[in-house]
Amino acid sequence: MNLQETWPGPRFSAKELSRLVLCVAKPTYLDATLSWGDDSHQMTAFDRLRQLLDLFRTPDGGKGSRRAKPFRQAAAAVFRDIGEERELLLITSRDTGRWIVPKGWIENGENGAEAALREAWEEAGVRGELASAQVAGEYRYIKQRARRGDVLCTVEVYSINLTDEEERWPEKDERTRKWFAIPEAIGLVDEPGLREVIRDAMQLSAAA
Repeated sequence: MNLQETWPGPRFSAKELSRLVLCVAKPTYLDATLSWGDDSHQMTAFDRLRQLLDLFRTPDGGKGSRRAKPFRQAAAAVFRDIGEERELLLITSRDTGRWIVPKGWIENGENGAEAALREAWEEAGVRGELASAQVAGEYRYIKQRARRGDVLCTVEVYSINLTDEEERWPEKDERTRKWFAIPEAIGLVDEPGLREVIRDAMQLSAAA
């Protein structure tokens, strides 16, 4: 029996499945994924594992379709150079205040790259140029919505090089923005899959 054919939740690549199995079977592997950044911002191994396992449930708790189609979002990995060091821009989420990259829904008439550039402005007050029109990577997460129900989202991440940073922007009063060295930024974000995508986005940014 093929697990991917019978599983009612989202589909995963062989690489994603193997990493999840390693996290469950080998705690030291799980701990290694938490080795970056400030200890005060790190999740416990239990929290990390819970987030990974959460991706295996259907967003509606199994009540709806056997194959829930993920909603599409776009995210902006915005980089700048300070001397010889490259930094990544992070913002706080409005619900929990955790560190994330700017992201949001791809609106009608937009492609993923256009949505990422728009979200970078609306949520973080920055403008930039795409390092590449291609997607730097993707990750999945469950977006929790108290009134409308949870949904599975696939996030396309685009690498953007900073050109302008404004002091006023649409969501200035709702979020905090801050630049971090890449290793620290990777340690601060806690969404499954995003850490690896940041590394790929950084390579695209550096090559632009």
